[in-house]
Amino acid sequence: MTSPSPVRRRHVFYLSGFDPNGPPRYHRLYRDGAERQAACTGAAIAVGPRTRDGADAVTWDVRYRPPGAADDHAPVATTYRFPRWDDIVRAHWWRGLGPQLADLLATTWQYLRTGALWKTYRQRPVMATIVFMPVVLLALFFPGLALGLWATVALIEAWQSDTPLAAPVAGVTATGALALLWLRSARRSWHAQWILRSYGFIGRMEREGVPALDPVLDRIAADLCRQVRDGGDDEVLVVGHSLGSVLAVSVLARALRQDPDLARRGTALGLLTLGHCTPSLSNLPSARRFRDELATLAQASDLCWVDFSDPLDAYGFAGVDPFAAAGVAAPRPGHPQMRSPGFGQLFSAGRWRRPRIGRHDLHAQYLCASAPGHAYDYFAITAGPKTLADRMARGPQAG
Repeated sequence: MTSPSPVRRRHVFYLSGFDPNGPPRYHRLYRDGAERQAACTGAAIAVGPRTRDGADAVTWDVRYRPPGAADDHAPVATTYRFPRWDDIVRAHWWRGLGPQLADLLATTWQYLRTGALWKTYRQRPVMATIVFMPVVLLALFFPGLALGLWATVALIEAWQSDTPLAAPVAGVTATGALALLWLRSARRSWHAQWILRSYGFIGRMEREGVPALDPVLDRIAADLCRQVRDGGDDEVLVVGHSLGSVLAVSVLARALRQDPDLARRGTALGLLTLGHCTPSLSNLPSARRFRDELATLAQASDLCWVDFSDPLDAYGFAGVDPFAAAGVAAPRPGHPQMRSPGFGQLFSAGRWRRPRIGRHDLHAQYLCASAPGHAYDYFAITAGPKTLADRMARGPQAG
C-alpha cells in the first residue's frame, strides 16, 4: 500500500449558509478560531488578510504547520475562497412582518400539501418541529392576543359594575399575559425569524425560483473547474455549511457535468458538508433538478464526500444520508461518509464547558475551534497536511 502524498497546496471553496453577513464576519470567525485552535493543539496557523478576487469572491491565505513540526518545516499553503452570495440572502431577508407572515404561510402550505413536512419529521423529528414552530407560535399568538384583549375589557366592565366576575376575569388576564411573555421568550429561544427566513428561502427556490442564484452557482462551478485543471493544488476542497451544503451539492454537480473527468485529473477533490440540510430541499416533490444533482454526485466514484453533522445540532440532519433521503441509489458504501463532530464531548469538561450554549451557536460550532485532543478539527481539515480522503481513511485524527 503506497503512503499518501502530503498536501502542500490546497484551495478551499467555502459556501456559507443563509446568512446576510459577508466575508468580514467569516474571515474573523476563521482567524479567531485558528488562533484558538493553535493554542490548543500546538499547530502554527497563520491567517492572512482578506483580498478581493474580482467582484464575486474574497480570499485569504492560510499557512499551517502541524503540531511538533520544526520551525524550518515548510507550512501547508491554503487559499480559502469565499464566493459571495450574501447579496442574494439580503435581498430575501424579509424584514417587515407582513412579508414574513406571507412567506411563512406560503411555505408551510407548500410543505404540508406535498407531504414534505411529514417526510422531514420521519427523517429528523427535531428539525421538523423547529421548522413548524413559527406556525405554532403564530397560531397561539393571535388567539392569545384576542383573549387578552377580551379579558381586559371584561375586567374593566366587571370592576365598574362591581360584579363577582372580576376575580376570574383577572385570572384569565394574568394567564393571557403570562402566555404572551412565554411566546416572546420562545420566539427568542427558537430564533423564529432566522428559521422562518431560511425555511422560506428553501421553499421559494422551488416554488417560484431564485433567478439570481443560478448564475452564481454556474460561476462558482466554472471557477472550481479552472482551479482543478490548473493542477497547482494537491487538493481542492468544497465546504458547505448549513444551507451552503445545498449550494455545495449544486456547484459540484454542475462542475462534474462541465468536466466529467474533474475528479480524475490528479488533484484530490473533496466535498465537506457541515450540519447539512439537503433533505429540506430534496423532500419537495418539485425539486427534481436538485435530486438529479445528487444523482450526479452519487455516480462520482472518485469524489470523497464527508458530512459532519451532530445529533445535538437541531438545525441539521445528523445521520440522514443525503442520497437515501432523496431516493438516490449510491453505487458504493460509505458514500458519503456520515460522521459526528462529537459536540457532546466537546462541551463536557474543563474550560470548554458551556452550561448553556444556544442552538444558533451550536450550529456555528462546526467552524470554530475544538478542544485539545478532540477528533474533529476544522482547521486541520481545511488547512492541514492531509487530504480529506486520507484523514477519513484513518479516522478524523488531528494533524
